[in-house]
Amino acid sequence: MIADSVKPCKCVYDTGSDHAFIPIYLMQNDICKKAIAADINRGPMDVAFKNIKKFDLIGQIALALCYGIENAAGCDCIIVAGMGGQLIVDILERHHSLAKDASQLVLQPMNAPEKIRKYLWDNGYNIYYENLCSEKHKVYNVICARYAGEKKPYEEFELHSSEYLVKTNHNLLKLYLEPKLRRLGDMVSGANDPNQKNSRLIEKLEALVK
Repeated sequence: MIADSVKPCKCVYDTGSDHAFIPIYLMQNDICKKAIAADINRGPMDVAFKNIKKFDLIGQIALALCYGIENAAGCDCIIVAGMGGQLIVDILERHHSLAKDASQLVLQPMNAPEKIRKYLWDNGYNIYYENLCSEKHKVYNVICARYAGEKKPYEEFELHSSEYLVKTNHNLLKLYLEPKLRRLGDMVSGANDPNQKNSRLIEKLEALVK
């Protein structure tokens, strides 16, 4: 799903690349001309090098031992996948000028996608594509965006439900939203605790669920 979300480009920067499977796939399928596989840990980079060598892609896929997207200058596609939503936001914000220069941000949060949508819309990005896939009863989300320079007005529920997925009526949308609704229901129950009842919070959460 992540690889299929990448449009043909000159250079892909894959953050937290781990074994470099995504850059290898993109190169093999002529989706990009060159790639950089980046990771903060030496172990994954050693494995990535072995895989790049195995598929005869040395010289086409470079390695970067670093944090986040700090070495992404000149890359028109930046992938940040397999991390928590807040960590993805922190990575984008830490080097926001590089994120804004990319024509494609392909983001795959393991949790809290609403934090990513909020950050993108509050900071002038346009979410032009989203997709879902399921594996072992869990639904995964990919969010694609580019800098547009204009903040988008939105309702809070759109941060959770995804304007794009609702408009396209994605076939996994129900499975995607059900656990979110359960969590919000649990939060309503917690806010109703007689010992620490928070009427304002209850009202806000119930409106969000509705």
